[in-house]
Amino acid sequence: MTRSFPRTILTMLLICSLALLAGCAFPGFLQQTKKEPPKPRQPRTTTVALVVPSGQLASIVSSLTSGARLAAQQQPASAPVKVQVVRTEGAWLKTLAALPENSVIGGPLTESAYLQMKQAGILDRKATFAFMPELPAGDEGTAAWRFFPSMNDQVNAIVELAVDKLGVSTMASFGPQDKYSQTITSLLEQKLAAENVILQRITVTGSPDSWGNIAKPYVNPIQDEATGVLTPQTPFEAVFLPDSWRRLSSVHTAFASNGEDRLYMFGTMLWDGYNTRGTQNANQYALVAYPSAYVASRAPASLTKTNYATFWGALGYDFVRFASRLNIKGRPASTEVCAMARQAALMNFVLAPISYDSRGKATQKLFMVQPGVAGSSLVDASALLRARAEAVERASERAATPAELETTPLGSGGTVQRPVTQPRGPIIRTTPHSSHKLSLPGAF
Repeated sequence: MTRSFPRTILTMLLICSLALLAGCAFPGFLQQTKKEPPKPRQPRTTTVALVVPSGQLASIVSSLTSGARLAAQQQPASAPVKVQVVRTEGAWLKTLAALPENSVIGGPLTESAYLQMKQAGILDRKATFAFMPELPAGDEGTAAWRFFPSMNDQVNAIVELAVDKLGVSTMASFGPQDKYSQTITSLLEQKLAAENVILQRITVTGSPDSWGNIAKPYVNPIQDEATGVLTPQTPFEAVFLPDSWRRLSSVHTAFASNGEDRLYMFGTMLWDGYNTRGTQNANQYALVAYPSAYVASRAPASLTKTNYATFWGALGYDFVRFASRLNIKGRPASTEVCAMARQAALMNFVLAPISYDSRGKATQKLFMVQPGVAGSSLVDASALLRARAEAVERASERAATPAELETTPLGSGGTVQRPVTQPRGPIIRTTPHSSHKLSLPGAF
């Protein structure tokens, strides 16, 4: 007993020493140590890099970047976004290559800038969504993605309204021979053919003063000898105008001078933004409609009260919100980016909604709009049908009612006699975009 007692004391002292070294607490000897709570994880910031042309189209670039920064300010604290503007000058490719891992690239790229990015390997390192109507063959959904309306999107919107809602069964195109006009007209022709609608092509050449003569054989008007009224024999109900807004008045006059003012007139996105403050002559555009990606009435108040409440401002605004939803890190495999894009696009767009198929191909369901007093407004198909019926009725009344005649010059084609009451209200010229190049990034 006497020998075991010191051993017991030594054993207890050893255990207590080990406990102290290990930071343990024994009841009655040490107080329990409290663990510090884990630090909250900082939310991961997404960098949205907007590649913009250097020294060109300052107003467009300003609207785009301002809309993007507004969206970044409105992002929740859990999904912060930093907007970085990269101009295509100097060492811009190195700037893109040095972007943080959590970066998404977008912007109105020129073909040249896009190819430089591809050759420099940027597309392999960062997910890139180009604001371009189309990408080089084979690239969409593999090398890069689109975040912009295409010609196909425009054609789909026109056909849906004209054929599906208005019941148009015959149509003509009336436009120049430039590449843009020919390309989009061919796409429309193919789409109409699938709906069993034949498109009559009318090629426009020369001065607008001579367009009445170009339209005449197609309208084939019959002039009443007693009244001088021109009765059109036009074999189509609508005309597609793949040209700038400033030509609309001349086209309308070309047909009206031959007695035809009953046609639906469909334009392209070249007309978008021609007069954002509206027009006082909206009633004269009752049969005019064209596709658009932006309608002010759909935009949030925070955007509409700014001076960049435009298509470009909304584009920047939507892209930041879309990019933040990708939750991207690095450059995932293309199939993963396709899936991410499909999921991210399930949001409320300010622009016409964009969607992606399983291969990463983008489709934008464009609006069809009409000129209005307060700017463009969504088309009401029933109102268009009524306007067409009223135009047909007015034409019938003219044919049945004698009227005082006047002589109207038709440029190089001579003159034609017609009643002063016919046709009613030719479209009045407005101040248009100086060029369609202001509307499409492909012209940068």
